[in-house]
Amino acid sequence: MTSAENFKSLWQYAYKFGLIYALAVIVIDLLFFVTGSYRGNHQIIDFTLSAVTSIAVLFFGMKLRRDNDFGGYSKYLEVLKTCLAIGVIASLAVGIWKYTYYSFINPEELAKEFELIKKTFLEMNYFDEDKKMEMIRAVKENNTPASKLSGQFFAINLYTLVLGLILSIFIQKQNPDDEYNQLD
Repeated sequence: MTSAENFKSLWQYAYKFGLIYALAVIVIDLLFFVTGSYRGNHQIIDFTLSAVTSIAVLFFGMKLRRDNDFGGYSKYLEVLKTCLAIGVIASLAVGIWKYTYYSFINPEELAKEFELIKKTFLEMNYFDEDKKMEMIRAVKENNTPASKLSGQFFAINLYTLVLGLILSIFIQKQNPDDEYNQLD
């Protein structure tokens, strides 16, 4: 595979699986919204759904590219590159979705998040009251739809980096016929 074909293939898989990743996040958000449940009250369910779907999407995106484009064999860095590209597309799509969600669909969720954070800060015993109030003010100022957009961009890319480093170990597969792998 030439370098140009490799680049084209990489981004085709990134778009496809990045959008699938984003669609999974949207479905989970809408599931909580339609049922009237606040995600903060169901953190284990939220985490489990998010983790399972993201791991599955990344795993299959990486594995399918390895199997379809590289004949079943791919080096660690090539597999990792696929995961990171999927993460970039997913982070952009999810960031736009979160901005839209918190701006127009469910702006009350931001207020609920703030109240939960405020309650948590006020219950902390290792900060004095002035520090607690300062932290609460900072959260209130930065708890906006725009912060969700930028937060998703960085969080998903960091998350896919960590998952990619781990998943790539299991997905990489060295070609036994590769002349660089054999000792003569």
